[in-house]
Amino acid sequence: METKVANPLSLKELTVKIQDLSVLPHVVFKVLELTASGEASAAEIEKTIVVDPGFSGKVLVLANSASFGLPRKVSSIREAAGFLGFRNLRNVALTVGAYDLFVGKTDKESLRRREWWRHSIDTAVGARWLAAKTLRVPADEAYTCGLLHQIGKTLIDRYAGADYERVMEMTRMGIPDYVAERDLYGYDHSEVAAAACEKWGLPEVLQSALRYTQPAHPADTAGNHRACLALASWLSHHAKGDFGAPPMWAAEIMGFDIEALTGLTQTCAEVLSDNEQRF
Repeated sequence: METKVANPLSLKELTVKIQDLSVLPHVVFKVLELTASGEASAAEIEKTIVVDPGFSGKVLVLANSASFGLPRKVSSIREAAGFLGFRNLRNVALTVGAYDLFVGKTDKESLRRREWWRHSIDTAVGARWLAAKTLRVPADEAYTCGLLHQIGKTLIDRYAGADYERVMEMTRMGIPDYVAERDLYGYDHSEVAAAACEKWGLPEVLQSALRYTQPAHPADTAGNHRACLALASWLSHHAKGDFGAPPMWAAEIMGFDIEALTGLTQTCAEVLSDNEQRF
């Protein structure tokens, strides 16, 4: 196995650096703050988003995509908020804001980050579907978990001080990505994602869920969220032909045994295929 990279940033140093950088647009944090209160009006949401014309344009494009199934095209953020609801609008804003994290400076960086982004979207859709099927997690929260669960990879890739390609080489040898990351850096992408969300002031349940590479503790109030994310991530990998062992701890929490997973994988693959054609 590869030896640890020379002088990588510690997890604390990495999260401090993330905090000091404008990793997500300020408008995303403001939207999160407003939608969390449940008391904001559509006019307030609109006012926050339209401050950034480029961002608001991207939000409208995504809101009008077939993925969200609006009854008609919308031409304003206020209309989008009215049709989508605050929670779905929050996820649209997060999707737009997070996308830029997955853009690389080189072709090699862009290629792997686009793969992470595609997996993030697939997992978000799969987690939302799984949450609706089991009623164990709010569907919008499951979507958010899926959307953000790969940000740790791109943050390590950008700021940890070593080429992430070494991790990719180890995964091609059959070593799980989080194992390779821990060996090379001393932490994995799920820990980075959780730490980043803590710095950004996102809910504790999200921070806990993003540690999906580790089984949930029985006392963890976010255990269902973490299990939903872990199982959805595995399902989305499986749909792309990666037939690694399922996280049975997550399947059990979500109410599935090994036999039930066979039908689950086929149905989820169909859901993801349909979404990929429409997204």
